[in-house]
Amino acid sequence: METNSLVKVIEQNAIDYTGSFGDKRLEKRGEKIVKELVKKETAVLNQFSDSRADLVGGSRFFNNDSITEEALIDATSKRCKNAVKGLPVLAIQDTSEINYEKNRGKLSKEDNHLGPVGNNKDIGFFIHPVLVLNRQNGFPLGISYVHIWNRDWGKGTKEERNYKSLPIEEKESYRWIDCSNKAKGVLEEAESVTIISDREGDIYEEFVEVPDEKTDLVIRSLQNRKLYDKDERLFEHLSNLDSEGTYNLPIKNSQKKREPREAKMEVRYDKIKIAKPSKSKKAGYPQYVELYAIEARESVETVPEGEERVLWRILTTHAIRSLSDALEIIYWYSLRWRIEEFFRTMKSQGLNVESSQLETGEGLKRLVLMALNAALVIMQLVGDRDGEAGQPGTLVFNEKELECLKDAGKKYEGKTEKQKNPFQEGSLAWSAWIIGRMGGWKGYRKAGPAGPITMRRGLERFSMLFKGWLLREALEGA
Repeated sequence: METNSLVKVIEQNAIDYTGSFGDKRLEKRGEKIVKELVKKETAVLNQFSDSRADLVGGSRFFNNDSITEEALIDATSKRCKNAVKGLPVLAIQDTSEINYEKNRGKLSKEDNHLGPVGNNKDIGFFIHPVLVLNRQNGFPLGISYVHIWNRDWGKGTKEERNYKSLPIEEKESYRWIDCSNKAKGVLEEAESVTIISDREGDIYEEFVEVPDEKTDLVIRSLQNRKLYDKDERLFEHLSNLDSEGTYNLPIKNSQKKREPREAKMEVRYDKIKIAKPSKSKKAGYPQYVELYAIEARESVETVPEGEERVLWRILTTHAIRSLSDALEIIYWYSLRWRIEEFFRTMKSQGLNVESSQLETGEGLKRLVLMALNAALVIMQLVGDRDGEAGQPGTLVFNEKELECLKDAGKKYEGKTEKQKNPFQEGSLAWSAWIIGRMGGWKGYRKAGPAGPITMRRGLERFSMLFKGWLLREALEGA
């Protein structure tokens, strides 16, 4: 799709709750709340509410029976559906817990929308979103589907429930298959879809049920699977192959368990047949599934003493005919870090959803589902700060806000070319440059781009500035 066509799609891609709740006032309130979540970069009700009336109205909104989880998820999916038309996309899915243990005193253990998380003692629930990226540039386009649920306090351990013998549809892990299929429906107008999952998504049933002529899978391998036509298992088979080539992987200081270095990664790949697991009770399932397997293993020459090699094993339905094909799949899988960034934007490094003051599980789930859209917008703002994705400013800001940004931007530009906003006026990159400057970024490229925390400060300051700008405009027009 040409950039201009993409711009038109994105410009119509603002969150829209029209028809979602059966009440226009609630729908307008919902749209306003998402905007305030973005501008204030917080999901704490009294911090994103501008007045006592907004505080009361917001509290009532989140506890209104008309605001269903299904309606919020559908509105989020609709926004994504509009953004992906004609594009090749990566759909990255993962699970995160939302932990409210520090607010336990305000919550009831009898609330059937809350349950144990993490250590099976803390209180909260789980979300499993499918974050969609433009495959061509990694830009976040939307959230195609979200599964949100909580465990029951009285639920026994896996051993007590004889978990392994349960049908896949009764297991919590079925969410990987269900979310993949639901995402496919939302992404039906995309050019192609590649669903990416971590090791938890390594489920035989997913390889059978999900792929089709337009949908492929890229899943990190968890299980040393039995191969249908060989005496060796998957991991041994890959290790015994000759290396097809190498690439360098920078290991940074942020990865605390590893020494920083340039890891030399050896790549092996092969076409394989994984056998149907003996424990699978699915009638009519094939005795094997044909896939391509990739192993990226660090060479011994770059591994520090006392460390294990970096090692990825990936299963995919994409055909691997050359080293460049394998490297492309490895790169797509590496973009899975974007969903980790997404979760951080929702939590402590961004919206702080786990500090919400709402007192019901139902209200908290509704807030989190709306915060997903706010986190997406923040990621989009950061995601096009270099201008490479070519997004319009209207993806995040309305026309009045862009006018205000134009006025504000003059203050932050210097006299030299290096000190001026280098991006096209009205673009998302142009807007991000101004917001970054308002957040304390110096504006020089050699200092690196403005990060999420800087953008958060800039958005907070812009929110205050915009209110004053509107007031001045109203007084001048009176």
